[in-house]
Amino acid sequence: MAVEKMKLLSITGKEENIDVFIEKYLLDSGIQTEDAAKVFEKGWKLTNFKYDSKAKELLKECQNLLDKCKIKYDDSEEIQSFKYTTDEIEIKLKDISDNLLVVDNKLNELNKKYEDEKKKELLVKDTKDLDIDLDALYNMEYVKFRYGKIAKENINRLQNSIVNLNAIIYEISVDEEDNVWIICVATRENSAKVDSYLNLFKFERFYLPEEMKGNPKKLWLESKKEIERLEEEINETQIEKNHILKYYKDEIIELYEELNLYIKINNVKRYMAYDENGLFYIIGWIPARELNVLLPKLVNERDVKYAVKSHDEVASTPPTKLNNIKIFKPFETLIKMYGLPNYTELDPTPFVAITAFLIFGFMFGDVGQGLVIFLIGLLLAKKKVSMGPIFEAGGISAIIFGFLYGSVFGSEDILKPILISPMDNIQTMLIYGIAIGVVLIISAMILNIKNGIKNKDKQKIFFDTNGIAGLVFYILVLGSGIYYLKNGKMIVSFSIMSIFIILPLAVIMFKDVLAEKVFKQKSKEKSSIAERIFEVVEILLSFASNTISFVRIAAFAINHVGLCMAVYILSDMFAGAGSLTVKIFGNILVIVLEGLIVAIQVLRLEYYELFSRFYMGNGKEYKPLKEKI
Repeated sequence: MAVEKMKLLSITGKEENIDVFIEKYLLDSGIQTEDAAKVFEKGWKLTNFKYDSKAKELLKECQNLLDKCKIKYDDSEEIQSFKYTTDEIEIKLKDISDNLLVVDNKLNELNKKYEDEKKKELLVKDTKDLDIDLDALYNMEYVKFRYGKIAKENINRLQNSIVNLNAIIYEISVDEEDNVWIICVATRENSAKVDSYLNLFKFERFYLPEEMKGNPKKLWLESKKEIERLEEEINETQIEKNHILKYYKDEIIELYEELNLYIKINNVKRYMAYDENGLFYIIGWIPARELNVLLPKLVNERDVKYAVKSHDEVASTPPTKLNNIKIFKPFETLIKMYGLPNYTELDPTPFVAITAFLIFGFMFGDVGQGLVIFLIGLLLAKKKVSMGPIFEAGGISAIIFGFLYGSVFGSEDILKPILISPMDNIQTMLIYGIAIGVVLIISAMILNIKNGIKNKDKQKIFFDTNGIAGLVFYILVLGSGIYYLKNGKMIVSFSIMSIFIILPLAVIMFKDVLAEKVFKQKSKEKSSIAERIFEVVEILLSFASNTISFVRIAAFAINHVGLCMAVYILSDMFAGAGSLTVKIFGNILVIVLEGLIVAIQVLRLEYYELFSRFYMGNGKEYKPLKEKI
């Protein structure tokens, strides 16, 4: 039941060395910082550091460079030192960006020229077979020409139709779609009639751009040559850019890492303060074992002063860091669901681990179904789900009690019970349930006494409902009741027994008065007689109800057998595959529904019947600086 020991560490040093100090000693330390400006004396006139956003802004620029350069960065490779100031990093990032901008601008310009030339090449592509001077065609006064394509099967019909119209057709080329590219020349007077025949035979006209001058074939060849030249220059420029990226890659990553480091340092500064004399201040709780590693390093720092105090020397309450062995650690999840123990409380994790393990198995004892729960736990644990190991423990507990009960997937015909058959021994199971409850309640009261000893709270130790007075009362009542049921008479006379039973109740009833008289311990407030009487009645009811409440663990164990019997009775109504299907789905239903209900009952018993007797759960979680940043 271990809550790790904490020490309050305060450190003072020169503000001019703060970045180096933080990087060297605090980033990886286990210190949980407090607000230095609030903790230290107000007369010191301390001021909190303001957050410097420059590193964050530069980091965005650096990230853009990483993205732009398609550099993959592994966060796990972060450095833990720096050699540049943020101003120097800003200059370096600007230089890198400027150099990349030059080559990017050159690439953009070349790509634009390339796109323009490609458009020009596409423009003259369809006229590349015209080895004539277009200027001559454009300058003809009495003759008009048309340039375009026509289906090969229509070319002869067109020729025959315009033979008497003083028109001439020149076949230029045949394309991949078996269309013939032609130039049709006609006199101005006959051009309209020629156009009608061209339309009739589905001639597709290609309009030559007015800006196209000269020989189309030569223009196309020149364009192809320019495209090849631009492609070569673009490739060379891209190679140049790749060389630049390769040259700057390590430097960009280094700057990115250093900026991350500066951001972490700035995050640490938020929990620090400084004064008008140029000194920085930091204060926080740190585990004792980590402090023992840090202090020898601080001794060597001439400009640094520190002080260490225990929790009982200061008003501040230390955070809670649980420290349990591996087998108990998964059950810390259940503790955190209720609330962490405060620093001066016992850690109930081992108690919960053992009791929850036993209670679950007692209520859900089955070898086969327990194995299923165990396998589910293994799967969840493999996926790093916090409840995975708890499922594993529940499965193991169910398997163990399954052997004790002789139950395998609800069947009691496969194994012989080692200890008891719940359905055949209902009364004995109910007695076992009560007995387990008594042992656990007494254990919870002993833990409460230990908490009182740990906190040096004598009233809690001796006079509390769950202290020695309450423990004596509970044991006396139980002991005399058991003796009477077994032997049919009281162990001593009723009057004497009444005195022994009433005495601890009276102690509990007037615990504040007794604590003030015996231990000189002042009570916070006085209670009236009526309030004290009602408190005693409540105590009697809680002892009775808490004890009887544990009958449920026996009831659920019997209920488990009954549910499984119902599944097998139902399966007997079917034959073959139907019977097997009912058994499978019946067991799944039992595992899911009853398993969930039993788990809830375990938590209920832990939280309400046991924790209420010894546990506060009002601690604050330990969150070291390295996790905050």
